[in-house]
Amino acid sequence: MQMKVARLLVYCLREEGVTRIYGIPGEENLDIMDEIDSAGIEFVLTRHEQAAAFMAATEGRLTGRPGVCLSTLGPGATNLVTGVADAYLSNVPMIALVGQAGAERRDPPQKQVLDLLAMFGPLTKEAIDVNGPGLVRKAMKDAFRVAMEERSGPVMVQLPEDVMKMRPDVQVQSDERTYEPNIIDDTKINVLRHLILASDRPMAIIGHGVLRGKATDEARSFCRAWNIPTGCTWMAAGTMPFDDPLSLGTIGMRNSDLVKSAYEVADLIVLIGYDVTEFQPKFWNKGCAKKVVFLGEGQPGTAKELKVDAAAIGPLTTTLGPLSANAIPKKGWAMDHRNALIDELARPAAGPRGVVQALRRQLRHDDILVSDVGAHLIWLAKYYPSYKENTLLLQNGLISMGVAVPSALAARKVHPEKKVVAVVGDGGFLMSSSELETAKRSGVNFITVIFNDGGLGLIREKMRRGYGRASNVDLTSPDIPGFARSFGAEGYSVEEKEFERVLHDCLARDALAVIDVRVDYSEIERLF
Repeated sequence: MQMKVARLLVYCLREEGVTRIYGIPGEENLDIMDEIDSAGIEFVLTRHEQAAAFMAATEGRLTGRPGVCLSTLGPGATNLVTGVADAYLSNVPMIALVGQAGAERRDPPQKQVLDLLAMFGPLTKEAIDVNGPGLVRKAMKDAFRVAMEERSGPVMVQLPEDVMKMRPDVQVQSDERTYEPNIIDDTKINVLRHLILASDRPMAIIGHGVLRGKATDEARSFCRAWNIPTGCTWMAAGTMPFDDPLSLGTIGMRNSDLVKSAYEVADLIVLIGYDVTEFQPKFWNKGCAKKVVFLGEGQPGTAKELKVDAAAIGPLTTTLGPLSANAIPKKGWAMDHRNALIDELARPAAGPRGVVQALRRQLRHDDILVSDVGAHLIWLAKYYPSYKENTLLLQNGLISMGVAVPSALAARKVHPEKKVVAVVGDGGFLMSSSELETAKRSGVNFITVIFNDGGLGLIREKMRRGYGRASNVDLTSPDIPGFARSFGAEGYSVEEKEFERVLHDCLARDALAVIDVRVDYSEIERLF
């Protein structure tokens, strides 16, 4: 008996190494759901499709392989959009499997039917329609290939209900894949080498492309061979460990980076796997005149303030090695900038900075902290030193509130051996707090820390700075400990002075817990 297209689809997913799918099923993908269950692929049933997309994006970010999410048509698909758009702007590989009505219901369109290809087209690298039984294998091969190609990103695959019930006239067999990396011309390497040799104060900026290209070791070795001080974008935080003498920490705070004085005096910027969307050039390409060189698997993008004097386009794993060979270490020039950074981070503080310092003391260097969106995101970006890539997950794409709790769940799924903490504001927490039930049901434990200032603190401050007053930014919260316990999690409401003790206890017991911290935001002006 021949298989259904739905079974072949799931077979193709397994061929691509998929072991887990996040999402919510609907009537239009029942055949697919049945085959997922039969194939032994884990399905994480979420409370909202947006959360499923955030989870898939986080899995893609941490593994470098596309995370997979699934929804049905209509409202399921529209709910998925925010998470897909986030993956798109963050260059994170993802496959979004979206159910669709069969041909009879689409002509003319009936209830719940939308043009999903048109809707997802601008938000994905490609929107693929499996509109015939013989197309599924090619569609899935293309989807994973496109999602992984530099720059990586999401691909949406539309799966009509009637096609999934058909019998495919194809055999199940593996396709051979070949990959031929670009060969970098020695002349380009020599040009880059000459520019580095000619500089007195070179600085490197490591971007997310280093992680996508699995070239963290090569990037660190390059910077160390040349003795170049190094800053990491938000997406690449920790790629150069903070305890390395060359580390200038995490950068990307526009005009208020703690080490902005360093890139203002640099005479050469070495961009490694950098995307212009990560940290716009106008914020680092200032001060003294400087040359700019770029190394990456693809172009960095365009911006008015970006003029690249030399570039080597190709896999970083093969480009950085030759450029590191026979390096002549530069004289250290940025130690005063680094020492000032270390002193600032070590200065005992209260308020949000004090909570950030407590988080850093209690988490191991390889544990994972996931930030939601709000003022706390900036406090963490500036004041939470990271020592390994993908241990401080900052949002730098769509930057959507409500991302941290679902992302923390996915991070613990990918890395069950690590402790995971989600940091949220009281505004963002209630946008995705229902996923605490998903975590409890799935047996996935992590800590959620709420920076509670009674409203939208970052917007409140910006309104005050811009207009002298704030309006419509104040919020009230439910009984958060009781709310957390209703989902099966532990719940605490504490003052700042109690926070570290409670956090330590929850981490030690590996609890699923929510810690609501009443934070004094009087220091918020220091963010800017």
